[in-house]
Amino acid sequence: MDEGGLIRQLRGRITDPPGVLGIGDDCCVWTPGGPSCLSVDTVVEGRHFLTSDDPAAIGRKAAGAALSDLAAMGARPVGAVVALSCPGHWPAMTIMEGLIRELERHGCPLLGGDTTASSELTISVTVWGERVAGRFLTRAGGRTGDLLVVTGPLGGSFASKRHLRPEPRLQEGQWLAGQPYVHAMMDISDGLAADVRSLATASGCGFLLLPGEVPVHDDVPAMSDTARAACCEGEDFELLLAVDAEHWPNVQLAWPFPKPLSRIGWLLQNPAEVLMEDRNGQVVPFLWQGFAHRS
Repeated sequence: MDEGGLIRQLRGRITDPPGVLGIGDDCCVWTPGGPSCLSVDTVVEGRHFLTSDDPAAIGRKAAGAALSDLAAMGARPVGAVVALSCPGHWPAMTIMEGLIRELERHGCPLLGGDTTASSELTISVTVWGERVAGRFLTRAGGRTGDLLVVTGPLGGSFASKRHLRPEPRLQEGQWLAGQPYVHAMMDISDGLAADVRSLATASGCGFLLLPGEVPVHDDVPAMSDTARAACCEGEDFELLLAVDAEHWPNVQLAWPFPKPLSRIGWLLQNPAEVLMEDRNGQVVPFLWQGFAHRS
């Protein structure tokens, strides 16, 4: 399908929200309702998905991964634009249909973008959101002594193909942004082992991780090193938070979602202390690694 045909199909598929100018012009136009946050996320053939994967699922993955960044800030999605670089052998409209359905599922309209031919399939999704709880949560707010907490089980996303079905924790993120005892937050996309470092570094802290307390997803094979799988595999898209230790019971009791929160460690004063508890209960250097992006 040529670019003009794809755009015509997309115009027929999408209805702009009231007061918004979407697909069909050089820019989309909307009026922000307050402070906004913006993020872009890209998925690339051969790195984030395989040529044998379902095209609609790839579109869904691209949208869900981008929306997860808004969840990590506690934001409500208000719009998205997409840049699609698509070889002729990929069904562009099928990919876009999967993407649009995922955006619609979370109340996020597609308002524009760009399409081009290419040698490999690449999808970049830019999303923006607005705060609903009076603030955005960032990675940088963690404090010494804060508990490290995750919103759900980790590991096994690639083996099970769950990485093609990311579930952005938007409602959870918005609720957490409204809790004053939650000091920092991010989503777990590169694996807990990488992302806990990112949150601690942004907060100017070290950390002690308790791998034995990390909830393990059912998708992790029973014969594997389940703790390492839960910490080191990527694309779980749960949330990682830093919570005031004194008020942790209050957050637990008020938590309104079915999956329980899990305490998996805490932040330390010295940024150079990057530690874990081993199987024998000894505190040792934390050497595990998550997914690393390399050019």
